[in-house]
This record gives sequence, structure tokens and C-alpha cells, in this order.
Amino acid sequence: MRARTWSHYTQFLVLLAVLSSPITTEGIRLNIRGSNSTYNSTFQSSTQYRPPRVYFLFLAVDKISNLAVWKAFFASAPSDHYRAYVHCKLPQCQQQVQGSPIQVVPTVASFYCTDLVSPMHALVAHALAADAGSPSHYADKFAFISDSTLPGKPFSSVYGVLTQRRGSDFCIFPSREWADIPSASGGMEIAVKHHQWITLERSHAETASALWVTGKLHEFMARFRMNQAQYAWSNNSFADGRNFGCLDEFWHMAAVYGTLNHADAARIQHVHLSLFTGSPLQVSPTVGWQGECDTFVIWSKYLHIVGPNPFERMYSSLDYHSLPHGGNIARPGWWDAISQTGMVAIRNSGFLFVRKFVDNPRLTDGPNFIEAYIRLVVKQ
Repeated sequence: MRARTWSHYTQFLVLLAVLSSPITTEGIRLNIRGSNSTYNSTFQSSTQYRPPRVYFLFLAVDKISNLAVWKAFFASAPSDHYRAYVHCKLPQCQQQVQGSPIQVVPTVASFYCTDLVSPMHALVAHALAADAGSPSHYADKFAFISDSTLPGKPFSSVYGVLTQRRGSDFCIFPSREWADIPSASGGMEIAVKHHQWITLERSHAETASALWVTGKLHEFMARFRMNQAQYAWSNNSFADGRNFGCLDEFWHMAAVYGTLNHADAARIQHVHLSLFTGSPLQVSPTVGWQGECDTFVIWSKYLHIVGPNPFERMYSSLDYHSLPHGGNIARPGWWDAISQTGMVAIRNSGFLFVRKFVDNPRLTDGPNFIEAYIRLVVKQ
């Protein structure tokens, strides 16, 4: 796609998103963007002039922790297989990554919880614009990564999984974390909560980027009355009208697929979503983790929740010296120490990325964390 046609293409995506008709699944009315599957099938059937590319999109405050690990990770990667960008909140982060494979994008205003979508959008928009003059690939992926995250596999493994798997990876929280308000047309309107660290299919990345510019769902926090009720560990339940969370945990799912309307809290429903890894989405009061979770993180409240639970599975594979701190209801757990046995468990897990790691954590059975992690996890 030529650079001079990009603005027209963006307008076209917005028009398709705005004018697409909702569909109904088991009585739930969804604002699903009809353009997703149409656009994707068109590109899938056309000639591809380069291999798929993974865009690694880092959000950082003052640094990327354990940057040496990421340098080793990218060192083995073919240059046309990836791009890596970072949005830095503070200047010292920009200085830290100089000379690394990770390129800095211009800093935009951001606010914890109420708006981390702006820097996420800045990363996607910069990545799309930087490659606008060259061919794209329908299987390109855009993976968001925190400044405390480490790769859980060598580059070739991460690349292979993401580019061979069709769809966007949303790690969906248990349904008691979803947000709900009364629907104007009856029943409830529900917004599905997901981890911030998602991986988007190219078509979804382009659609989300175009919609953010139009102001789509910028008022989400106020409209769903987020964080206005008093939080209690024991009584946050499905469809209780008490909504907690941050904009970055709702916006992309709601923008790409829409919210769920006419939802009935009394029965189990299944929603089939185009290019949603792990479809269908189950809507029920008791459902646990859903979708596809690329990044391991500890949320202590849901570590042992019933149902398919990749987090508990990996946690149970760690030796005593590698167990992360548990965190609390507001903050996820973290590692400040790990053994080489724990590193092997990370590599053997189903996760592509792991967080949160402090910078240069203690290696419990050796002298050098960075050397051991590169040797046991990052190298092929």
C-alpha cells in the first residue's frame, strides 16, 4: 500500500466499522465489525510479497527491565520478521533503548488506568505508518508488551505461534470482572474485560487505530461508571452493576467487537466472534478464563479459579524458589528471584511472554540472572 493512500484507507475502515450491521447470537445483540472478516479474506487470497511480521509494542515508564534479555531475543530474528517499538513516558527510557533494536515512538499524554489506550494507539499508528510504503501481510501481528515482561520462548517459537495462528489473542478475565449497565433496549449491556497485553491481527489493529482517532468509546469509563462503587473482594459478581477496571482492559475488545446487548444474566450463552482466538465466547455468571492468554501474570484472586486455567498450570510447575509474589486485588504478582529450574518451566509452558520481573532479579542457584535466562529460555 502506498503511503499517499493511507489516509483514504483509514477513512474506509472507519466507514465500514460505523455502518456495519449488528448481528444476533443466542439473543445477544452485538456491534461486531463486519469489515473484519471481509478485509481479512481479501488479503488472505491475494499474493503476499513478504513474510508475516510481528510488531512488538512496548509500553514503558522509565526503562525496559532486563533489556539485555530482549536484545538477545531479537539478535536471532530475521530483520524482515519483526519490528519493535517502545512508548516511553520518561526521557531516561528513551536514552536506555538507544542502540537497541527497539525504536522509540513520540510520547503522548497518558494517565494510569483512565487512559493507557492513547500510548497503545500511538504504538500501532506509528508501526502502521512506518511500513505504509511497503506491502503488508494479513498474518501480521501486533503484540503489546509491558516494561516488566520477558519473552518465554526463543524468537523463532514466538514468531511461529503468532504468525501461524489466525485471529486476535484476548485474555478474557472471569465474567465476574466484566462491566455491565442497563441496556437501552432491554436486558443488560456488557463490556468484556481482558488483559491489557493483547495480540491483534493486522485487520483488528488497523480497525482499532482508525476508531480511536474518531473518539470511539473515549467516554467508556464514565458511561460504564467504572470504579465508582466501593470494592469488596467477596461481592464483585457477574452483572451486579458494580464495575471495576481500567480503560485498557476493555477498550480494544469493545472497539473491535462491540459490547454485548440484551444479555441475560440468568442463562448461559455463546457468542461466535470472527477472528477471536478461542471463539465462541461464553457468557455466564461462573465462566473463568477464556480466549488466548499469551502473557503469564499472577492475579491472586483468580489463580485457582475452576475451569481451563493456564495460569495455575504454569504456577504449579514452578519450584519453591521460583514462585512469584502474589500481589493483591489491585496489582498483579511479581518476580524478584527465580531458579534455573523455574526458567526451564517458563520455557516449557504454553505462554509466549511472562511478567512481572523486576530489573535484574536474583538468581537463586547461580551468579547471573541475565546469562542464565538467555541460555535457558531465549536461545534456540
